[in-house]
Amino acid sequence: MTGAAEPVGPDGPGEPGEPVDPGAFRAVMRHHAKGVAVITAGLDVPAGFCATSLTSVSLDPPMVSFTVGRGASAWSTVEQAEHVVVHLLAEDQEELALRFARSGAPRFGPATRWHRGALGLPVLDDVLAWLAVALVRVVPAGDHALVLGSVVATGPGAGHAPRRPARPLVHHDGVFGGFAPPAAAPERAVG
Repeated sequence: MTGAAEPVGPDGPGEPGEPVDPGAFRAVMRHHAKGVAVITAGLDVPAGFCATSLTSVSLDPPMVSFTVGRGASAWSTVEQAEHVVVHLLAEDQEELALRFARSGAPRFGPATRWHRGALGLPVLDDVLAWLAVALVRVVPAGDHALVLGSVVATGPGAGHAPRRPARPLVHHDGVFGGFAPPAAAPERAVG
């Protein structure tokens, strides 16, 4: 194949079919900017985690997917759940994202504003928006699980400050940040 890039392993080009070093894979994926979401579950005891793998899968019917580490503290709750709530974070919610990303952090402690909402699940306050999702399929995928779900309800974050710009929190190159479209750029829509 002319012009095709050669696979690269930890010491240079690898053989086809040879696994890529996880460190090299992580280094490459740090170049990919991702939106930040917090996913919560648990009818009795709330559980949650920070995810940068949220993807819109289908518009009709509305479906999303995300991944969760099978070693994560929230995994057992998500694995048994019928529904979860996906929260889209605003650019000024880095602390909230870090709270749900850190192992052993008091995710639902006094610093987290939340309530029981859609389907009796934990819903975070002050997020840009939330989606209640019925889990359709959970597929093992290496050290993670790929979760496919059907969106059954959506809403704006409770207490969302109208003065807050509706800009998302983004994760890129290992850090959280905001997204600001170029000031003079013409509007462009991507389907």
